[in-house]
This record gives sequence, structure tokens and C-alpha cells, in this order.
Amino acid sequence: MIVDSVERLALYAALLPYAKELSERFQTRQTDGLPFEVRFKQYDTKPDEKRKFEVHRKTIDLMMCFEGEEIIHICPEAELVPGEPLPHGGDGMKLIGAPRGTAVLLQPGYFVAILPGEAHMVGGQTAPGQAVSLSKWVVKLPSPESFCVL
Repeated sequence: MIVDSVERLALYAALLPYAKELSERFQTRQTDGLPFEVRFKQYDTKPDEKRKFEVHRKTIDLMMCFEGEEIIHICPEAELVPGEPLPHGGDGMKLIGAPRGTAVLLQPGYFVAILPGEAHMVGGQTAPGQAVSLSKWVVKLPSPESFCVL
């Protein structure tokens, strides 16, 4: 896991493919022509009992926040119970378990990079019972083979 400001994202180019280009495109919100998937997500944060962990094997989830804030819990996959596969043949699976591990605050102008094998639970409320609207990119970066979990 890496957490930092988007303005410093280019410093991680040796670890995160396309880091420099993504830091520039974040300012304009332009995703045309990129050789990987960029999902624009908007949702309200949820109470813990409505959140689920997931894990990926071959992709890095790079989450870049535009507005709002959320808590993302990150922990080792081994601490959780395997669940169902991700929909539509996605890379990875859902995992069963209550929030645990490191609680990361994702806020505007910041990113979190979640590497293959790192279980993560997004959408957490920063104050219990108070939903916050959030908008962010979830970038599905190709992972260097040495990071992949098979």
C-alpha cells in the first residue's frame, strides 16, 4: 500500500506504471486513450456492516479522490475468509470479515495504491452514522509480475 498526495504521484513511477501521466490527467479528468481501465466512482460512504473486503491478484487498484472522503481498511488476505468471485470475471474475489488492519483516510487530492494480495474494504464513514458523498477514480493498473499473487 502507498498513500500520498496526487501531486507527488509521479515520484512513484518505478513502482506504479503510468504514475506521471495519471498525475497530470487527474487535473483535467481526461482518461481517453489510456491503455488500462479507469472507473469514475461516485457513492455515499456506508456503515461497516454494509461493506465487504476484496482482493486482486494481478492488478494494482489506484484510487484517486476528487471530492469527499472515506476510510479504506487494508489487511492481509490471510486474516479473512474467502468469499465469492468478483462479478463479470474480475481479477480477484470478495472476502468475509469485519473491518480490521490499517484504516486509511482517502481525501481530495490524495491517492492510495493497493497492491495485489492486499485485502481492502472501501466506503467507510469517517464519522459513524454520517454518510459522505465521494467521487474518485479507481484505476486498474497492470501490475509488475513480481507483485502478482498467484
